[in-house]
Amino acid sequence: MPLKSRESLMLNGFQRPSLKTTILLCAGLFNSPLLLAQNASAPAEGEIVQAAQQSAPVSLPVSLPNPLSLEALLADYAQLSPNIRAQQAMLEISEANGSLNESVNNWQLALQGRLGYREFKERSEPNHRLVLHVGKVFYDFGRFAAQAQSDALILSQRQLELQQVENLQKLQVIKAYFNALLSDFQYRVDNEAMAIEYVGFDKLKERHAIGQASDVDLLAGEQLYQKALVKRMQSEQAQLKTRVELANTIGLPQARPDELVFPKLDAFKQRQLGDMSLAALQQQVLEKNPQMQALQQAYQALQFDLQKAQNLDSPTLRGDAWAGQLDSYPQLREGSWKAQISIDVPLYDGGNSRAGQKLIQAKMNQMQANMQLLAQQLRAEVADVYFQIKLLDAEQKQHKLFGDYADLYLDFSRALYENESATDLGDSMVRLSEANYNMVEWQFKQALLWLELDYLAGKAPNLNSAEVIAAQ
Repeated sequence: MPLKSRESLMLNGFQRPSLKTTILLCAGLFNSPLLLAQNASAPAEGEIVQAAQQSAPVSLPVSLPNPLSLEALLADYAQLSPNIRAQQAMLEISEANGSLNESVNNWQLALQGRLGYREFKERSEPNHRLVLHVGKVFYDFGRFAAQAQSDALILSQRQLELQQVENLQKLQVIKAYFNALLSDFQYRVDNEAMAIEYVGFDKLKERHAIGQASDVDLLAGEQLYQKALVKRMQSEQAQLKTRVELANTIGLPQARPDELVFPKLDAFKQRQLGDMSLAALQQQVLEKNPQMQALQQAYQALQFDLQKAQNLDSPTLRGDAWAGQLDSYPQLREGSWKAQISIDVPLYDGGNSRAGQKLIQAKMNQMQANMQLLAQQLRAEVADVYFQIKLLDAEQKQHKLFGDYADLYLDFSRALYENESATDLGDSMVRLSEANYNMVEWQFKQALLWLELDYLAGKAPNLNSAEVIAAQ
């Protein structure tokens, strides 16, 4: 049954490699990142980068550097997110509102003019006016001070929210970068598996041609090959998909990252929970989490808003002065200047003050519920990260054991090949690639768990942090 796919055209010339070629191939595998990982507990950076870049998809020219490193991405492109710009706008709005509220009780200077006539003692006379007015509220029984405190707390809330959004954006960029790199390693695994299935199917076609294999066997072999081919195509699409997601995450949707440099993650090997208990770690996060602190600031701001609302029916004391032509007859009536101190005492506001207090009290109750809900979510997230960190050592041991098995299995397959007991290395290459993938995935998981814990505790993601958490 002829095959018309691009993969079949690429592999139609496949022949049994010579012994020299096999030895060179195996020698290259013995220097693979997996074997270095077994000796140094982590894959060598340069070889992993080379492995990841071998299958990186070709992209159109973009504004991103090539090769692209995670450090450069975090330094130069992590602030392009619309979420950050939106939060910065919220901060600017809060600053403007604070300035606007502050201006209400500041000194006011105005030029007032009037051109008019009026009836006086049954005759018409001019009633012109041109004066300079100066005025200021001297005392409002704490309303202005409460508003100023509320505005300052809201500004602090917006700053904390901006910090939280910036940290979250960096964490999302790191996750997207890791996903793109993992897609390269997954492609290698699936590409090796597809090649093996094709070789088996090609041999089956030869046997079928001379009557040594039935039609059922041929169709079964082709089905296995097609299944592996589809999986390999899915991995190839995942390479592009993860790069599109990475570009979209940093706010450059038209960019197409190509070669990705394997990040330096050695600092995370030194990080330990120490003697920190889960309860103590949860308490630390609850105290330092920016989102929780922002809600606390918002609650305190509402307390000052309530204080202001309670004083809405209090008097207002202000001073005013006018100088200039107060009317058209300055010598007879109002003169050329006047000054006064006035008091405004609200007697009845139709229930406005009471309704405002109820509204603010309801918002405070809602804010308390939001803080309790956030505390529940944070405790759950910290517990999830905590127990995953506790399992990291066991998972690393498992992956190393599988890597040792993959190496021995490759030696065994090579021995069979050299003794001409087998015509190829079988699936040993796939298992070695899987072991490579598992170790890299574990490294990324280790880094992301610590970075997520830092994010929950209000710290900016830092690839060089080697902090050991200890009970306080």
